[in-house]
Amino acid sequence: MPKNYKLLFLFCCFFTLFSAKTLAQKATDSIALPQALQQLEEKFGYYFTYADADVNDIKIIGFDISKPFNASINLIERQTSLEFRFIGERNIAITSNREQKTEIPVEKLNEIVITNYLARGISKKDRGVFEINYKNFGILPGLIEPDALQSLQALPGVESVNEKISDLNIRGGSSDQNMLIWDGIRMYQYGHFLGLISAINPYLTKNTMLIKNGTNPTYGNSVSSVILLNTEDEINQGFSAETGVNYLSIYGLADVPVSKNFSVITAARTSINSVFVTPTYNQYFDRAFQNTDITNVNEDIIQRNEDFSFYDLSLRGLFQASAKDKLRFNFMYLSNQLDFSENQILADTLTSKRSNLEQNNLGLGLNYRRNWSDKFSTNAQVYYSNYKLNAQNFDENTITELTQNNEVAETSFKLQTNYQLNDKIQLENGAELLQTEIINQQENDNNLSESEEKMFSPAFFSNIHFKSLDKRTYANFGLRFNYFDVQEKFLVEPRFSFNQVLTDEISFEFLGETKSQYISQYIDFQKDFLGVENQRWVLSNNLDRPIQESLQLSIGINYKRKNWLASLEAYTKKVNNVNTQSQGFQDQYELVSLVGETFIRGIDFIINRRFKKFQTSINYSLTNNDYQFDAISEEPIPSNLEIVNSLSVIASYDYNDLKLATGLKWRSGRHYTPISQEGLANNQFDYLSPNSEDLNPYLRLDFSASKAFEIHENIKAYAGISVWNLLNRKNTVNAYYEQIDNEIVFIEQEGLGITPNLVFRLIF
Repeated sequence: MPKNYKLLFLFCCFFTLFSAKTLAQKATDSIALPQALQQLEEKFGYYFTYADADVNDIKIIGFDISKPFNASINLIERQTSLEFRFIGERNIAITSNREQKTEIPVEKLNEIVITNYLARGISKKDRGVFEINYKNFGILPGLIEPDALQSLQALPGVESVNEKISDLNIRGGSSDQNMLIWDGIRMYQYGHFLGLISAINPYLTKNTMLIKNGTNPTYGNSVSSVILLNTEDEINQGFSAETGVNYLSIYGLADVPVSKNFSVITAARTSINSVFVTPTYNQYFDRAFQNTDITNVNEDIIQRNEDFSFYDLSLRGLFQASAKDKLRFNFMYLSNQLDFSENQILADTLTSKRSNLEQNNLGLGLNYRRNWSDKFSTNAQVYYSNYKLNAQNFDENTITELTQNNEVAETSFKLQTNYQLNDKIQLENGAELLQTEIINQQENDNNLSESEEKMFSPAFFSNIHFKSLDKRTYANFGLRFNYFDVQEKFLVEPRFSFNQVLTDEISFEFLGETKSQYISQYIDFQKDFLGVENQRWVLSNNLDRPIQESLQLSIGINYKRKNWLASLEAYTKKVNNVNTQSQGFQDQYELVSLVGETFIRGIDFIINRRFKKFQTSINYSLTNNDYQFDAISEEPIPSNLEIVNSLSVIASYDYNDLKLATGLKWRSGRHYTPISQEGLANNQFDYLSPNSEDLNPYLRLDFSASKAFEIHENIKAYAGISVWNLLNRKNTVNAYYEQIDNEIVFIEQEGLGITPNLVFRLIF
């Protein structure tokens, strides 16, 4: 799709023309209720908690921010069916007392423990779940768009040792141990630019949830975190659209109400390098392809061409069949494409080589929710996810061709019931049928090697949720029962979370879980797939890839008083049946397949101080992350993913739609395995103890600024600027040794240098 920007441009133009009819509408003295609430928060320092469905599409007439706080609240209550109730000194819950025409059960949401955790819109809830709500989102340093996976890295315990969002290391786990679910669909690719930016359209996502421990038993096949990305779940009664451009891509989005009870959201985005190349694009390109065949240039090359592009397409359809029935359909397609060719002179002969790589993920999902009564509801979800990675190298002179393919095809059907037993107890039960098929193929000069693996894993789960009448005690206990047909293995996974409010300022939490995973990413050779994307998805077997199993426990305490909040959490996590080939070794164990375990202990701490318009926070994590491979050493060795110390300091300012943020990120240097001086002198790979040396510490200063404003009464605009690594510090994110021209060379992979970005959006 080399010219997909033309299609997207027409797509965006259509939005503009379609919304032209709204330009003729007359202005009124009304204001949207969410906007009024935001103004009240900014002026008076209160924080509102509400369900979007209760306040969306409500207009308030005669609202005046200069009036006293109580007068404004009384005005809203007179014009709506909303009630305002204090749940803390500065926190106010908004509830609706509208009479329902039919019996619709109240969806039980997690109670908020801490609001505005790092920035406006980030909350921590009673089950240890972190939520980022983008409708009321503030700003984070270095980010000018609500990139879900970049935003998560601001939370304690979330790192990326190589700056890639596709390689998130959450509490010391490897990236393939995370599960990312978009509207109920598991995605096996979620990065553009080979994982440097999110492939999930940032303006289609309503909220993001991160579960680090105490996972609900409805989720399986993941021994680390669960990341949930959700789109809007309410039907918009009026047409809306937006379009925007930044230094990397251009996008368009439209929310079309087909009828009163049916709406469709469509979104598309593509890289802009097919039109013009920006300094930001060049920075990302050099970072993504450094130390690979794409950027390794020698003096014999006389011509080189690279053509890289990415795009994503998304659709969400929502149909409210009745007051009790809701149907949702989802479609997403993500793609990265690379074409590379070069001509060089070797032994006075012109040699031509061509290579290409294509990576994509298709997701299809259908969800049906039925509210049978005010106490009982069911939810049925079916999805199909297909991931493909294809790479080809072709040498015209020798007429040799190497083709490598990796494909994941997954189908899932899940049925879940929810029953409100009484005011204190809620029961969840369900079943899931999951089948995963993986194909790995390599063909070299008509020599074909191919493997096709399948795993069928039915599961049953049950969960009980308890909430005391005074809302000071919350407890969850669940079980997940898994069966794996290839291994003929049965596993039971208990999970729990407990939260107790001790005083108005202090709450205590205790969480635990056991989980399993039968799919992982392996690296056979570091130079596979052009040396660009060398990880292949594989299934567990009865030989060297057993099913991974994890156990995690954590204990924490939260404190909030007036404009102060603090949180301290200690955890321990053990993962069994980890294979060295999934851990990215680049030393003497690079080509070795050994099974062992990881043992992770850590502390996550944050303290936050909020003023009326200004907020500061300090975030610190201490981690000890060890491997235990008995065939390597009787003693534990440091993990390739260990970041011992990580510190973030963030300051932000938010007033009248002007948002400023700056932040400092510092962390310990990553480990690497050195070679002895004798080995270097004799050009021999004489490695010392694994991961016994550290790189220099990582340090980065970021800045962001944005401003929302009106161009017309029905057209809003948003402009922003960000600078990543403002000081242009050289940060080495990985290091290893490689033999080049019979000489051992120390290779250092650097993070992004100073990288500015601009964004401009129009919202109709």
